[in-house]
Amino acid sequence: MTSDWQRAIFGVLALGLIHLVLGLLPGPTLSPSMNLALFATNLFVVFCASRVVSQRDTRAFGLFILGYFILFLLLLVILDRKPLFVLLVIVYASVFRSPFLLGFFALFVLSFVVLQPYAAETFIPLAFVYVVLWRTKDSPRFIWLCLGFGLLCLTAVLLPLVHLIIEDSAQTLWLTLKRPDVQGALWISVASSTLATAVAAVWGVPLAYALARLEFRGKSVIESAIDVPILVPQSVAGIALMMLLGPGSALGRALDSLVGVELAGRFAGIVIAQVFVASPFLIKTAMNAFESVPERLELASRSLGAKPGYTFRRIALPLASRGIFIGLILAWARAVSEFGSIVLFAASPESAPVLVFNEFVRAGTSESRPIATLLLVMCLWIFVVLHFGRHLVPFSLGKTGGRK
Repeated sequence: MTSDWQRAIFGVLALGLIHLVLGLLPGPTLSPSMNLALFATNLFVVFCASRVVSQRDTRAFGLFILGYFILFLLLLVILDRKPLFVLLVIVYASVFRSPFLLGFFALFVLSFVVLQPYAAETFIPLAFVYVVLWRTKDSPRFIWLCLGFGLLCLTAVLLPLVHLIIEDSAQTLWLTLKRPDVQGALWISVASSTLATAVAAVWGVPLAYALARLEFRGKSVIESAIDVPILVPQSVAGIALMMLLGPGSALGRALDSLVGVELAGRFAGIVIAQVFVASPFLIKTAMNAFESVPERLELASRSLGAKPGYTFRRIALPLASRGIFIGLILAWARAVSEFGSIVLFAASPESAPVLVFNEFVRAGTSESRPIATLLLVMCLWIFVVLHFGRHLVPFSLGKTGGRK
């Protein structure tokens, strides 16, 4: 005990001598107040280091000293930010004995000191990744490394969206939202994508059920045809729709003359384009949901005298409901984000993606960015609500089912 006190007193005296020499050096190296602040900070560091030494862990003490000198070189030598060094060194010494908090501290320094001016948009997703990795640290090492590498790459992919969300203030977004053209464009996007999803569900869900239950020659061709709208570029889809239903086409002129319906450049044209691009997501997801329903349950219902339609409504549809709901979410998300085919086939009335494009062409990012942010926030909010709302769907077979 006596030797520990002697080492502590010797460390304090040595530290005081170092700061005394720094204070006597000529030139504006350190002001007296900053020298005193650094001396007090280093006293606290010495105290925390003594607690690390008392654990008789040489590796931990070495890491403690290494972390201190990294902060010293980064903040004092390279960046010359003495007040920030005082603050961060105190926090570092305080949280060093807690590995979890020390990881958060390292992320904070990385984001707010090294990765400026992208501090917030990097710290938030990296902190989330860190929490996930900490909670799964007992997993097999290879799987854990795969998870970490994938999440870091996902963070890099989503970084532009995070940066976009925090770029504008709440006041700017509110003023933008009050614009009548922005409100109208957002409403058109929500209404058209909702209607397009409903239209796709009317014919897509029965088709998915039939493909999940029947085996016939040419089925693979039909399944491949369902995927075609995913493969076709958006501009090609817009030109194809214009050639078939535009005012210069035979079908477009017939609809206009017989029933007075003009699809190109109308709300109905937006819905048609969205149905085209969104239906594969609903059909494929619904097929997987129906395939997970045990076919023996439907056979039992039929053996008791139930008709096929009744069996579909009371057995297959409820058991596949959550999977179908996920397909509806994916279809709605794809529909609301459609731009390429709409801007060519039905650019008026303006949907939100088209309005963002027109504002960018007219005035650049300064005018289009708040509208894009509002569209992104609205889509994310609705998507999150729908995603968590799938748990409210009354019944689903879950992961225990299988086609038998």
